[in-house]
Amino acid sequence: MGEKKRIVLAAGIIAVVLAAVLYSFFLNLFAPTPELVLADPDAAQSESPGGEQPDQAGGVPVEVTPQTVQALVAYLKRYESYRRTVTAEYFYHGQPAGTVTGQVWADSGWLRTSITLSSGGVEHAIVGNGTLWLWQEQGQAVYSGPAGERSADLSQRLPTYEDVLLLKPEDITAAGYEEREDQPCVYVEAGTELGYTERYWISVDSGLLVAAETEKDGEVVYAMTARDVVSPLDETQGIFVLPDGTVLH
Repeated sequence: MGEKKRIVLAAGIIAVVLAAVLYSFFLNLFAPTPELVLADPDAAQSESPGGEQPDQAGGVPVEVTPQTVQALVAYLKRYESYRRTVTAEYFYHGQPAGTVTGQVWADSGWLRTSITLSSGGVEHAIVGNGTLWLWQEQGQAVYSGPAGERSADLSQRLPTYEDVLLLKPEDITAAGYEEREDQPCVYVEAGTELGYTERYWISVDSGLLVAAETEKDGEVVYAMTARDVVSPLDETQGIFVLPDGTVLH
C-alpha cells in the first residue's frame, strides 16, 4: 500500500472513531433537562433522608446510587478560576488512533483552551460573554460566533455536565465514590442505545471532570484525563487575548 493510501486510511479511521464517540456523547443533546429536587444545602439546619446527623465538618454523608447520582452531580460546584492540562485519546480496535492535549485556563466565566492536535497543529479558543472565538496557531484569521452552553467543555474535547445530567436514569448502571488521579470523585457509569459504555469521574473538591472513558465491545475507544490543576488562576495577563492584541478579559 502506498504512503498516500496509508495516510488516507489512517485519517478515515480517526474520523470514524471520533464521529462515533461524539455521537455517543451527544445522543441526548436535545432531551429536556431533568427536574432535580435537592435537600436543604444548609446541613447544620437539616438532616439527611435517613436521619443522619451532620459530621464535624458540617456536612451530611450522601449515599451515591444510580438513582441519586444525577442530583449529586448537579449540586457540585466547579472551580471558577483555575488552570489545568487535559489529554484526550482515541483508539481503534485497541490501537491508538489519535491524541489531543490541551492547556486550559478559566476565570470568572471566561475559558481559554490551546489544543495540540495529533497532526501537531494547535487550535485556540476563548469562550466568554456568550461568544466563542476560534483560531489556528498557523494563521491570524479568527472565527467568532455565539457560544452554546457546551462550548466551553467541547473546546477542551471533553464531555460535559449535561451529558451526565441528561442520561436516562434507567441507563445508569453504576455509581459511587472512587479515587481517580489522587482525587476523591463521584463515579458514574451508563450504557447507551448504540451499545457504548460511558464512565465519568467528577472531583468532589473541584467539581471538575477528572476523567472519562467510552467503551465499545470491551474496548476503550475514548479516554480523557485531567491533571496539574491550579486554583485560583495565578496569571491572566496574555491569556484571554486575540491574535490582533484585543484583550477580552
